[in-house]
Amino acid sequence: MKNVRYIIPVLILAVLNSFMACDKIDAPYKETHNTGTDTTTYVQKVLIEDFTGHRCGNCPRAHEKLHQLITVYGDKVIGIALHSGFFATPLPPNYPADFRTTEAEELATTFGVTQWPIGMVNRTAYNGSVLLSHDAWSEAVANLINQTPKAHIAIQANYQTASSKVDASITIKLLQSIEVPLKLCVYLTEDSIISAQTDYDMNPNLIPNYVHMHVFRASFNGTWGNELSLTGKQVGDTLLRQFNLTWNAAWVKKNSHVVAFIYNANDNTIIQAEQGSIQ
Repeated sequence: MKNVRYIIPVLILAVLNSFMACDKIDAPYKETHNTGTDTTTYVQKVLIEDFTGHRCGNCPRAHEKLHQLITVYGDKVIGIALHSGFFATPLPPNYPADFRTTEAEELATTFGVTQWPIGMVNRTAYNGSVLLSHDAWSEAVANLINQTPKAHIAIQANYQTASSKVDASITIKLLQSIEVPLKLCVYLTEDSIISAQTDYDMNPNLIPNYVHMHVFRASFNGTWGNELSLTGKQVGDTLLRQFNLTWNAAWVKKNSHVVAFIYNANDNTIIQAEQGSIQ
């Protein structure tokens, strides 16, 4: 019996060690090839890029429309607020914030933005125009939201305290054959920023504690992103791309998101988009 008492704890330790000895997969993670039937349900996401400004008195109506669409469609609709142009310039003391970025200004210039608010829905033409009034966003989204997706995007984003950087791993799964050249963009946005906003529907027009949502903060890979080569790739295969971005101490991590999207490099139309939180 004495021997049995010693044997049992040894056996228990052996069993515990067998559970704890799982393999750890270290980065970089490898791209995969299709090896079987995928039963996962994938959905089309729609990205709305809202050209806006804190001194634009009509812009809150576009903010409300974007919020309404996200309420209706949930995470199938993703928003980015691109503060650009005259209405985005700071004007102390009432408008001290500066949400402008080089990328937002470049997008506004390239797509010919001359009035605010205005937006793009997957950068896809609707009724002959890529730039759409917020009144047209609902129908434009409805035309796209139920399409069969050509790709799926997954985002893993982590804040690294030691380096003060955000690492973002973007995985793209090919769901259909794509014959056009692709580019991948990875942006950073921030929600719940309290700052002034003009609203012509309010009296007085100045709202000092307005809640700004989906504010474009920075890009991981520039305004236009990187080419995404599909050479040798088949339907069902995945591609992995990794990026990092130096964190600005003024940003709030819990309110920030990584937005990734792939688009047709020939005409800029967005094929798929995704949004992920930062861990």
